[in-house]
Amino acid sequence: MTHEQKKQVREALVRYVSNFDTQAQAADSLEGITGSTISLVKNNNWELLSERLWQNIARQVGFYCGDGDQQPADTSCYLLLRILFSDAQHYAMTYGIAIGIGLGKTFAATQYMKDHADTFYMAGMEQYNRKSFLATLMCSTGIEPRGTVPDMLKQFAAEISGREEPLIIIDDAHKLKDRVLHLLVLLANSLAGSAGIIILGGESLRWRIIEGVRLKKIGYDDIFKSIGRRFITLGTLGPKDVQLVCCANGVFDEEIIKHITSVAL
Repeated sequence: MTHEQKKQVREALVRYVSNFDTQAQAADSLEGITGSTISLVKNNNWELLSERLWQNIARQVGFYCGDGDQQPADTSCYLLLRILFSDAQHYAMTYGIAIGIGLGKTFAATQYMKDHADTFYMAGMEQYNRKSFLATLMCSTGIEPRGTVPDMLKQFAAEISGREEPLIIIDDAHKLKDRVLHLLVLLANSLAGSAGIIILGGESLRWRIIEGVRLKKIGYDDIFKSIGRRFITLGTLGPKDVQLVCCANGVFDEEIIKHITSVAL
């Protein structure tokens, strides 16, 4: 990660911490990030921080950082995701989106969050149970979790409903355990008409839920119903998309673009 990227991650972290009453609360909401680490970043004492730690911070505070400072390109996938995010936000809809690997779902989601107020991003993780998932989600929106899961859900719905056109993006939803996926149904029901929800994951998420419905597994029909009994599927990368990404990031040589396209496709 370049020095300039670290400066941008620092700014994103400072914005993230400002949503909490204390730095300790902000640290508690982040996986693998301590209060002392936050202090080091804020004070520009970066020498002892590993590249892996920087990437971990960047991912959780909504700053995308790949190989180089990637610029957005108007690929078909990027444009469609932004349309879906906007639609969900403005009309308080819940969408399930299954997207192929390498199409930039995380980049699109975090970029949209940076561009739009009251948009909250959270990446799913296998180790979450219902309470830790909900607590992390609440902390990412600046709400201090209290009480049991039903108490936290009620508190979260009450506070989020009072915001102007809020949007919640749950990325990597295919990594979540069944009970946590079931919790998303309660979340969608409690925020119906008040907030947009995007359940974003890989193609395995779609197959998992559809197969769960077919096998009549408990809770899966409710999950499918919460997203309107359909998945929006994005799974194809075209040569034009590769060219757009290259040009947006300063690569114009036709031979280089052809080589990148042959590797990507």
